[in-house]
Formats: sequence, C-alpha cells, structure tokens
Amino acid sequence: MNITLSAPPATVTEVREWAEQNGTSLNEYIRDCLEFKAGEIRALRLKRAQEFHEFATTHSIPMEKGFKWSRKMATERKMRCLA
Repeated sequence: MNITLSAPPATVTEVREWAEQNGTSLNEYIRDCLEFKAGEIRALRLKRAQEFHEFATTHSIPMEKGFKWSRKMATERKMRCLA
C-alpha cells in the first residue's frame, strides 16, 4: 500500500541522511517503524485476549446443557458485574 506523509522538510532531510549513513533508505526506515508498531499492537491484542480467556476460564459459571442467555438476562448480569 502506498501512503503520503507530511513532515517538516528539515526532519525529512535529517532522517534521510541518518538512514543513508546506516545503510537503509528513508522509505525502508519508515516501513520498519510501521512494522515494529504493528507488532507491538498485535502483541498487546494477543495479551489482552489471553487475559480475557484466563479470566473467563477461571470465573466461569457452570450452565446446564443447552442454556441460552436472553437479552434481559445478559443485561441483568452486566449490571450485577458493574456493582
């Protein structure tokens, strides 16, 4: 995907020079930064999903087979959880 960024010319020049001195391009450096941030976001989402799964597993309530929540029961349960 191609994107357009807006940045102060002095900043672009400074980072482009740094990138060249470090054997990369400005484009590759920005791509690496975006990929790094995306990795952090994925890791945080996975951590939150694991925390939720652990919480749900350790705080589950046994239900009889075939039980289904009604909208009213779900709302009442939510209100009890907030109290």
